[in-house]
Amino acid sequence: MNQFLRIVFIILSLSFVSAQAIESSIGFVVTAYDDRFRIISPEKFRSPMEVIIENKTLTRLIGKVLVNNKINAGFTSIETDKYQRVMVNLKKGDLLSFVPLSPSFQEVELIVGNKTYEIPPKK
Repeated sequence: MNQFLRIVFIILSLSFVSAQAIESSIGFVVTAYDDRFRIISPEKFRSPMEVIIENKTLTRLIGKVLVNNKINAGFTSIETDKYQRVMVNLKKGDLLSFVPLSPSFQEVELIVGNKTYEIPPKK
């Protein structure tokens, strides 16, 4: 039994490490929760940039990905426990953000090189 637990622990550890490495190298992973957003950002700038938006809320998540707060790069409608990918063509210096429309939440700025960060709700 002890060896079985050791094998399970090793498998879980390896899957967590490989998932973190994949997430940080492909682009942004934006995960919506009922009370916050969690963002995993890529280490380096690239174009096109992939933005994966994952819905962990209890309702459908509707939003849009904006470049420089005006160019709509993608519109999303994501059911609970699903995700959607948006490819965005960027130039150095462009600002990228995700704006949740329903349920409404503050704008989520996507910053390259910030590793993992969270956006709590505004008080």
